[in-house]
Amino acid sequence: MRSTRTASSSLLLPVLAVALAPVLVACGDDDSTGTAPAAPTVEVVDEPAVDPVTEPADPASVEEAPVEEASSGPSGEEAVAFFRSTEADCAAFAVAVGNDVLPAYYFDEAVAVQDLGNGSWVVADGSGVELVVDLSAGVVHGLDGPTGVLPIEYSFGCPEDLYLGSLAE
Repeated sequence: MRSTRTASSSLLLPVLAVALAPVLVACGDDDSTGTAPAAPTVEVVDEPAVDPVTEPADPASVEEAPVEEASSGPSGEEAVAFFRSTEADCAAFAVAVGNDVLPAYYFDEAVAVQDLGNGSWVVADGSGVELVVDLSAGVVHGLDGPTGVLPIEYSFGCPEDLYLGSLAE
């Protein structure tokens, strides 16, 4: 008795032979004409394939194209300058409402951290607290936006029309 595996295999061979016959003929293995294959043809051209590269006689006479820098908006220095300029407003506000004035080093030691585009920069104050300085709107707010949380020292020490945000709960 034959196994079904052997019977399946023996039926598959004639099907493969019929399916592969056109491929073998197309490959040229069955050339019965006895003619030799045609020799490849070569065309000779007197011109070089590419133009040769020539160096200028005087390299100093070559003018470099001016490099234009894309202006993406205000610089980090402008953002830090704006942040520092708010120190007087914050001090006046804190004194007027009876709160502590923010230390001067918060403003003096501030650095630009990241350009957010659209005129906004992340600025780290002198204590390391990061705030967003939005130069297009002329305001400062927390990292989570103008309606987000503003660090507590700025909430009590700076005017709310200049420093946007709310207290953390």
